[in-house]
Amino acid sequence: MNYRRTPPIKYIPIFEAAARHLSFKKAAEELCVTAPAVGQQIKAFEEWLGKPLFQRSARQLSLSAEGECYFRAAQAIMTAHKKGYIEFSRRFDKSVLHISAPLFTVQEVLLPNYLRFNDYASATELRIEARMSYVDFDAERVDAAIRLGDGNWPELHCRKLCEAFVAPVCSPSYAASHEFTKPGDLSQHRLIYAEPAMNDWGHYFGVNDFQPQNKPIICDSYLGALKAASDGLGVALAIFPTANTWVDSNRIVLPFPVQYRTGRSYWMVVPESDHSLPQIDAVYGWLQSIFDELPALKQTVATIALESF
Repeated sequence: MNYRRTPPIKYIPIFEAAARHLSFKKAAEELCVTAPAVGQQIKAFEEWLGKPLFQRSARQLSLSAEGECYFRAAQAIMTAHKKGYIEFSRRFDKSVLHISAPLFTVQEVLLPNYLRFNDYASATELRIEARMSYVDFDAERVDAAIRLGDGNWPELHCRKLCEAFVAPVCSPSYAASHEFTKPGDLSQHRLIYAEPAMNDWGHYFGVNDFQPQNKPIICDSYLGALKAASDGLGVALAIFPTANTWVDSNRIVLPFPVQYRTGRSYWMVVPESDHSLPQIDAVYGWLQSIFDELPALKQTVATIALESF
């Protein structure tokens, strides 16, 4: 490539930030420089191109037609640069491993077993991020994630950890003071939902037009929903076997002696291009040992299929 025929690459990050924010001041804050410095670089870029990239007024900064065109190119360059760095870091930086998992899984399953990771990769620092949303592996420096689902995520390599089951749960005191005859009677109870994935779950339990008699409680996390259930506020939906310890310790109980097979499992997912890296094998070995050793329910329960989950 003849670089003399293309603008200096140093202009691209500055222009992309200024165009994205439509503000030299905000671009300067992001880039840790001064607003006049951003303005000078944009002016130099425009002089090199021989075209105005911005339309300037006393109160507003907007892109010109030429600026809109070049902004698309600048975004593509910065996105490719960021993606390339993330891929580079995953492949060659073996000193730190980043994994992501749902909040409940992190607090109740992974953190109690954190020190055991040293048995699988003693030279690697493990960093765990709790979140409710899926990781964007192209945009984030995350090496692996735990997901609950059917294992069908295109462009990701999926390794199964264990099958997942669900069941309604409540506190022992709530179960003692309320009547539970069959799952279809859940409409008589106050249900506890967790947004967004476990919202309105009552419909799955044999009631075609499920109309709860009590206003449901809406929590912003699955952990919050289980905590509300353990505090006696109503009935939540728990995921097993990760919630087994809560039942075995009597924090929550299953009012019906049954758990439901949903066709979903816990999976470790990684980008397809990275699945054979040694550090990925190490973290999977650690995770698999944890899930293999999750305690069984002390209570005897039947297992049936929940067709519509």
